[in-house]
Amino acid sequence: MQFGTAVPVAGGYTRLMFSERAKTLVFVAWSIAVLLAAIAIGITSVQNWALVACVAVVPPLVVRRFWRAPEQTISESINEARRP
Repeated sequence: MQFGTAVPVAGGYTRLMFSERAKTLVFVAWSIAVLLAAIAIGITSVQNWALVACVAVVPPLVVRRFWRAPEQTISESINEARRP
């Protein structure tokens, strides 16, 4: 920011990174889509509904386990320490 051309407050992550709220919305949308598809198909048995519940819930839980925000870089740590 020596010449005043840099943005004074840079964002923590790029626009491609999802916040926790956005991830939750994606997972809820997935579950609703699976349930609506099951209703549209006309599932009636308890066993099939149990399978639908697993398909609606398990994949988002697995994805949430492995989908994390990137670690803070060294340059981000240095910039954070230098800010007043």
